[in-house]
Amino acid sequence: MKIKTAYMGEIEINPENIIHFEHGIPGFEDEKGFALLPIEKNSVFQILQSTQTEGLAFIITSPYAVTEKYNFDLDESTVHALEVKSENEVAVFAIVSLKETLGHSTVNLKAPIVLNTTNKKAKQVILDNEQYDIRHKISFESVKG
Repeated sequence: MKIKTAYMGEIEINPENIIHFEHGIPGFEDEKGFALLPIEKNSVFQILQSTQTEGLAFIITSPYAVTEKYNFDLDESTVHALEVKSENEVAVFAIVSLKETLGHSTVNLKAPIVLNTTNKKAKQVILDNEQYDIRHKISFESVKG
């Protein structure tokens, strides 16, 4: 299927790879389908592109690329909603807030996106953990491709 994207124009995606957010993403509850697109020459960042709305795309990264000490337990309702059977089928992403330079950009560690890589169900969860910030600075030392 073809979708129009914010950064790559019109592209072809495999419908089987669409990530499904049953309740959308907070602030975008009507947006249920997203495609995960690579950013060329940089494996650390990816694009989470809405399949409905051309201009809706988030730059995401692995929170583990930003901080080695990132750790949380999934609550039972998220495990059930995403039908997680094994921790091996879980991928975690953090939304990046791009600024003028990468050094001024931040990543949201407080509300990660959790993806079941087997069934492509996803949910943004808000962690009840004060050590994680919604505007965690990205440092050049922490970003390794």
